[in-house]
Amino acid sequence: MKLISDIIAILKSLSFIDYILYFSVLALLILIVALIYVLKNDDTDNFVIGSDKMKEKNEIDLQEIANNIIEKTEPIADLSLYEEEQEQKAIISYDELVNERNKKRLQYDKVELIDNVIPAKKINLNDIINENNEEINKETEIVHYEREEAFLNTLKELNALLN
Repeated sequence: MKLISDIIAILKSLSFIDYILYFSVLALLILIVALIYVLKNDDTDNFVIGSDKMKEKNEIDLQEIANNIIEKTEPIADLSLYEEEQEQKAIISYDELVNERNKKRLQYDKVELIDNVIPAKKINLNDIINENNEEINKETEIVHYEREEAFLNTLKELNALLN
């Protein structure tokens, strides 16, 4: 009788977390035993449902499928007339996309981190201009400078209006 009262006292002293822990360990042990059982009994014959005739029928079906795959080497899906028309009328075709991939990408002079977080990259404009066979002259630089100066002035006026 004392044994039963001791077991009840132990169970009353456990908290809810202890119950969860013990039952999870027990469930884990059961899963491990089940896994070991499945690995030890790795016969493929145990998993086949049906008789020997069913096995032979499945093998024949697999053989036919293998023969069909070997015979038909060309893809099943071809472009329909509508798809071909859409490809010709497309704004950019697949061939143009492939050719675009082969073009040069932007090259950067230097990469700096602002506040050690935001990357700021300076684009090498000389390579872009040289690719397009345009010459750099002073007039275009002045025009760009004037545009930037006008833009700066409008930003200053906007700032003044906001404040």
